[in-house]
Amino acid sequence: MELMLDTANLEEIQRGISLYPISGVTTNPSIIKEERAQDFFGHMKSIRTLIGHQRSLHVQVVADACPSIISEAEKILSELGDETFIKIPVTEEGLKAIRLLSERGVSVTATAVYTTIQGILAMLSGARYIAVYYNRMLNIDIDAPKVIKELSGLLWANAGCCQVLAASFKNVSEITTAYAQGASCCTVAPSLLSTGLHMPSIAKAVDDFHASWQQVYGDKTLLDL
Repeated sequence: MELMLDTANLEEIQRGISLYPISGVTTNPSIIKEERAQDFFGHMKSIRTLIGHQRSLHVQVVADACPSIISEAEKILSELGDETFIKIPVTEEGLKAIRLLSERGVSVTATAVYTTIQGILAMLSGARYIAVYYNRMLNIDIDAPKVIKELSGLLWANAGCCQVLAASFKNVSEITTAYAQGASCCTVAPSLLSTGLHMPSIAKAVDDFHASWQQVYGDKTLLDL
């Protein structure tokens, strides 16, 4: 299992990797827009510096036609390094680019996946990750858990090296359901991870433990004993 951060905010990334078992960072044009980063590649390089080379960085192209997608991918790789994952939406032109880049050894994350057939075609084209848009699918009455389960089952049955990367979450329940249905990776906004840990019941349990300790040992800590 893997957990990634779906953000381009440097402070969120720095805090996230210090707290959580993060394996990578995913970005897209909408996420970049929130940061108002005028120096795109400078900002991406800052993210790489923060996460190091042991974590993956996923950067999305904006072109629609295959030749332009490939040119943008080459630019991203030249600026950010060959280990960078190129995010490409699964359209007809996108699939063509995924196949051609994968044949050259480029790591590709197929994105904007809403249906099982999109995921299958991306897998067969050589994508390393299939980014399934969980909440967006629910919003248009597509059964996101079913799609994740089908894609994960196909990967397991065929011993594929691709992974289902669930994305686009609005609450913690969606994240846990995605994992339970077979997603091997989820990319999540840092605020959702924080929400999952800051519940009154958790705080009360911790307070109760402290109270029990103090009833026996007073203000002494374990280090004082």
